[in-house]
Amino acid sequence: METTRKRLLYIMVGFTFGQLLIGAKPLAAQGNCQLVFDAMSKAFDTPTHLYATMNMGGATQPLESIYAAGVIYVKSGGKWGPSPISMQETKELEQKNIQTAKSTCRYLHDESVNGELAAVYSMHEETPKGKSDSQVWISKAKGLPLRSETDFGDKNHVSTRYEYGNVKPPM
Repeated sequence: METTRKRLLYIMVGFTFGQLLIGAKPLAAQGNCQLVFDAMSKAFDTPTHLYATMNMGGATQPLESIYAAGVIYVKSGGKWGPSPISMQETKELEQKNIQTAKSTCRYLHDESVNGELAAVYSMHEETPKGKSDSQVWISKAKGLPLRSETDFGDKNHVSTRYEYGNVKPPM
């Protein structure tokens, strides 16, 4: 059971960082994700509470993470603890992934999320480990993700909601 929790924790942490590859402005050229990658730094450095629901092969798992004070916290088994991966390691890993992944991005349209105007983007990524397709809602005022929906393979889906107000370490 502990191994399964750790595996889910690593999946969630990895997924979360993939979802943070989002920008606030429509991209200059379809397929060019540089503005998306540039915005990632802002998301990593902003106190954030993420609520995710993962459906992996038919099994649904709720997950939570908090980014605060330069640390990633994850909720596992009803208890909060620091992520096994530091924020600095995460940023370095993400830079390596950016270099090895083939990514294309496209601005779709504007839409409201909880009363906040957001730009909706699609993102397709191909890595040595597989492909993913996402839609991400980015606050036009703050340049931060508000919501994301990602599909990995045939039966894997992750839905994430991002909150930024009054985020503090859970400990």
